[in-house]
Amino acid sequence: QAAFDEPCAATAAVPIWHLSGLAAQHVKVVLCGEGADELFAGYKRQRTALAAARWRPLLKALGPIAGLFDALPENASRRWNYLRQNARRFRDSAMLDNSFQRFFAGPQISSPAVRARLYEPGFFARHDGPGAFARLEREYFDTPEARALDPLQQFMLADISVHMPGSLLNRLDRGSMAHSLEARVPFLSHGFVDWSLTMPTEMKLRGNVGKYALRKAVEPWLPKNALTKRKLGFQLPFAEWFRGDFSDFAREAWHDSGAMRSGYLQPAAVEKLFAEHRAGVANHGRILYAIAMFSCWWQQNITRKEYKAA
Repeated sequence: QAAFDEPCAATAAVPIWHLSGLAAQHVKVVLCGEGADELFAGYKRQRTALAAARWRPLLKALGPIAGLFDALPENASRRWNYLRQNARRFRDSAMLDNSFQRFFAGPQISSPAVRARLYEPGFFARHDGPGAFARLEREYFDTPEARALDPLQQFMLADISVHMPGSLLNRLDRGSMAHSLEARVPFLSHGFVDWSLTMPTEMKLRGNVGKYALRKAVEPWLPKNALTKRKLGFQLPFAEWFRGDFSDFAREAWHDSGAMRSGYLQPAAVEKLFAEHRAGVANHGRILYAIAMFSCWWQQNITRKEYKAA
């Protein structure tokens, strides 16, 4: 948190920080791949949003029947409960009006229902609640040209113009420069970005294969079968961590840092999230990690300043 100078719960922030430290022991400059997935439809969440857009007419036609997702019971199987949670999230995404709204819903680490019971009511009313995704769409993409794009193009435009500068480049720059390592992003050179935006989407997403043109371009230089391997991102096993000792650390940080008294989150709701996750009722790993990081940041930047002022 000290390196980022703000509360940061990006899943890749910790791996990038450690990898940058390792690289800085040997080199001063590295080339990174940021931008390739955004420009060439390489993300699974882009394909999921496209699938949600295709399912929307059917789910709308089903009307109240689509609400059966909410009636799916929980049971002792953690896998079933996680599947039920993901099914509800897909249904909610499909019911949104367009892919701009699906973009704002997609990267969120908790559902609106979870945030409704977690946030202080006034804070929730000001920054979230019903219509929040539509308000964000109007704020960022309120033009006829943007709304005329197809669902995949809408999601990719949002990735490039919002997610890229607000999250990906932020964590890369701060994580690398914390070790005085210069990270360059050749995929985001102006000329290359402008050229890539002229390509038809079918050259980027072919069936279920993202970055299709890019794969074909580099295929002659890569080992055989290298392009068929599953992509592994900088993911952290939050679901497992918060069923183990890391949960104790997070709860201690929440209680001892002063964040519990900040007024943004409701303490009883936070405790319930910990309990539900340990019981396997739902996967709250990412939002619990965010609470832990917020608590660490609060301890470093708020509580200590108040202590020194006293």
